[in-house]
Amino acid sequence: MKEITGHASAVVAAPVEECFALLEAVDRYPTWNRDLVREVDVLQQAIDGRPATARARIHVAQSPFGKNFEFVVAVHSEPMTAVQLTRLPSSPSDREGLSIGWRMRPEAGTEIALEFRATTSLLPSLLPLFGVGDMIAGTLLGAATRVLNAPSAAGSA
Repeated sequence: MKEITGHASAVVAAPVEECFALLEAVDRYPTWNRDLVREVDVLQQAIDGRPATARARIHVAQSPFGKNFEFVVAVHSEPMTAVQLTRLPSSPSDREGLSIGWRMRPEAGTEIALEFRATTSLLPSLLPLFGVGDMIAGTLLGAATRVLNAPSAAGSA
């Protein structure tokens, strides 16, 4: 198994409430990150109406092992603080993993930190992946910050 990790952070002008609304609405990810996230369907909602599980279809143009992936994620939200997406195993023997953790903190706007972690058997363990995790985290965060820093962001989240 090969582990890929990455981190990225940025400060955006939008208030934390707007950031949280954008990042928690996983079914809207394709509207602001279409290059990577092609489709998200909320499968289950928590009692409070927040997404609990979702099926995601992503496209990774740079992948030598296939470009389109589908998986189910658990969505855990801590209002105005964090959104955590964790891939659920497709079978008892499934050891693949994916975790995307968004953290928000008011800071003359909002500081957003993203932690990306993936575990895959598709890549040889000795294959060097210098900076790939940080690149993925930066791409995800960059798409969110473009929306949150846009002049019309208040009406789009």
